[in-house]
This record gives sequence, structure tokens and C-alpha cells, in this order.
Amino acid sequence: MTLTHLQHRVVCWFALLMLLPAMARASAPESLAKLEALLKQQDYRAAWLQATELLTSQEGEPRFDYLYALAARGTGHLHQAVFALERALQSDPQSLDIRLALAVSYFELGNLPAAQRELQQLDKTALPEDASRLVRNYLQRINSQQDPSQGYWQNWLQISAGNDSNPNSGVDDEFVLIPLLGQVRLFEQSREHSSSFNELQAQLNWILPRDQHSAFYLSAALLHGTYSEDDVFSRTYASAVAGYQTRWQGYRLLAELFYRPIRLDGDSYLDYQGIKTTISRPISATTELGLDLTYARQSYTTLLALDKTHLLAESWLTTRSGNAEHKFHLRWGMDNSDTRRTDFNSRDYLGLGYRWQQMLSDQWLSNLSLDYLSGAYDEPHPLFAELRDDSYYKAELELSYTFNKQWRLLANISHLRNDSNIAIYQYRRSRGGIGVRYAF
Repeated sequence: MTLTHLQHRVVCWFALLMLLPAMARASAPESLAKLEALLKQQDYRAAWLQATELLTSQEGEPRFDYLYALAARGTGHLHQAVFALERALQSDPQSLDIRLALAVSYFELGNLPAAQRELQQLDKTALPEDASRLVRNYLQRINSQQDPSQGYWQNWLQISAGNDSNPNSGVDDEFVLIPLLGQVRLFEQSREHSSSFNELQAQLNWILPRDQHSAFYLSAALLHGTYSEDDVFSRTYASAVAGYQTRWQGYRLLAELFYRPIRLDGDSYLDYQGIKTTISRPISATTELGLDLTYARQSYTTLLALDKTHLLAESWLTTRSGNAEHKFHLRWGMDNSDTRRTDFNSRDYLGLGYRWQQMLSDQWLSNLSLDYLSGAYDEPHPLFAELRDDSYYKAELELSYTFNKQWRLLANISHLRNDSNIAIYQYRRSRGGIGVRYAF
């Protein structure tokens, strides 16, 4: 939610107001006293740097979490502020200043039902006159806006350009040996071709909160890419998702239905649809453990022999350290071919992955992901008379620079490789590009 200049002044004044009772309490350690002083001076950038330096040693301490959240809010890191305030309030549910900071942070993020719930609870409490007036003002602003039960939108649009060394995932050889047919010349679309590209992406998200922990959501996304090389397919990826997420006895639960069609050169190529469920639970102040289960069906428009069902289980662990977040995952999957005559398209596979996300500054964000997947197929391929065995590797790095809440510049580079004992499935691909994203 975008704040007007007047609203921003109110938020800054509000941060000071919440610090007044804190400054009257017993003296804090020197480091926290310095952080409080920076916040009182409204030097939010310095306060944020001080807070992130203390994060590793102080995270989980309610007083620090509260001060960290104020510094995060003051520099626009609203999600980090909410996480810290929720944790602090859980440890100290009687703290009115923490609850007030959480309510306003919910409001700034656009989660009006959660903000309204916290503010109404505060409105029933004996507060200082200034704080009471502030609570009533926020409640009036919520009531004057669209009914929060109708939901709200979070959307973005992105354009990007770059170069792809092998967008068709083709092979480098002109001929391949097929035991039953001998040397066979490949179509140009099945060979490796480098090409520049232009892409347009859009995503629409509609969220219907039920309380501060539960929400229904709908999402629609589109990616359309065109290439300068004639033998490279233009492609359109679409996605439609409907889901629900909640928390129950410390667990985070999610279930969603999805549909993802793919079109090549304007023609329907593949439909992918299924259901995904997630269950996760924090195991410490900075670490969460989870499990994703996906069941889906993959249907081709013309290549009916490749139709199959897909089952994937992914266990993962995320942990935060300072401004960095690390995620490790272990995957097990199973593909079952619809073809009854042979299981050449069926396989079991295992995978490992790692993702690192680091806030380099208030504007710069970096993401690094590494993935590995390996699996052998159940029966020999009918053309190559050999049991296919593949190993897949991918590395990707992305940097983004945020100008403001609406505009972001992105740059990414990736490399992937699929090693296979069957030549037609072995390929390498490198890709790099830059783009600009507008959120609305």
C-alpha cells in the first residue's frame, strides 16, 4: 500500500510515540540503547544497519525483535518487520507497543483484516490519549476503505531481453544413430541454436484474508518469449492457481490447485495440472522445516506416448542469518507413463537443491540457486533400445535493484546441463538477460 507524504509523517511520528514508554523502562544493554537512540532520531538507515549487525546474537529476544521491526519499517522492509513483531508478540502478548507496531505494519502491507483485528483489541485497552487517538484514526481509515472482506490485488508487469545459447534444448550433432533406422538427420528445431530473446511477463494475484494467518488466493501469470532465430520456437507459458493457506497449532498449511499450459509458435503443446500441499513448522526463531507434496498430470497435444502422471515429494529447511536466507531441499519424484505397452517414459528420480538470498543493501538483493536431479527410466527406449539414464544440473544467479516500491531492475544469468546416455537428450544451455519490473 503506497503511503502519502502525510501518512509517512504519521508513521514516523508513530514510531517515536511507541518508543517513549520503552525509553522510560530499565536501561537496556548498550547496543540496544544505541539502537533506540537512532530510532528516536529517525535515523532509520543507521538503525537498520545497527539492527542487522545485532540480528545473529539478539534475534528471538522480544525487546530486540521490536526495535528491529521499527528499523525495518523505517527503511521499507515491511515483511521483515511483521515477522519480527509476530515473534515478539508471541513472547510478550501483553505488550501494547508491540501490538500497535504490528497493527500498523499489517496496515502498511495492505493486510487490512489483520490490522483491524489488532487495532480493535487495542481499542478495548486503556491507552495513553495520543496512542488511543492514533488507534481510532487507523480504524477509521480502514472502515473508509473498501471492505477488506472483498480482498485486494498484488500485481506486476515485467519486460526483459537477453541471449540464450540453446533455447530449444537441442543437441549439437546434425545426425544421431537410431539402431532400427541407422543415421538419422535431425530437424533444425531439434538442434542447438543460439538466439537473442525478448520476454513479456505479467502476474495478477488476488488475496482474500480471513485473519492474520489465513487467506484464500487466486493467481494468474503469463510469460511470452520471442526469439530472433527463425528455427527457435516462440513460446507462451501460462499459469492459473487457486489456493488456501493457514496456520494451525504452530504449523503452516497450504493447499492449491494449478493449471499450466504451454504453447509453441502459437500452437498448443502441453498441459500440466495438479494439486500441491505444504506443511511446515518453525523449529527455532530463525529456522523452518517443511514438506511439499505435488500430484499432477502432464498431457501433450500430439505426443500422446509421452503423457504421464507425476508425483513429487520435497522436504526443505530454511534458515536465516543476518540479512541472508538459506534454503536446502531434497526431492523424490516418480513419473508414471500412460502408455500401457511400455514404461520407457516412467522413472524414479532424486534431487538436491540449495537457494541463497542475501540483502546486500536497502536496494540490492541477490539470489543464487543450485539444483541437481538424477534418475533412471524403467524400461529401454523403443527407438534407441537402451535404458535412458539422465542427470540434470542447473545454476542461476539473479541481482535486483529496487528504485522504489513499484520499480525494480533485474539481471540474471543461468547455466544448465542435461547429461544422458542417449545422445538426443544430452544438451547444454546458458542464458543471460536484464529486465525491469513494475508492481501495481
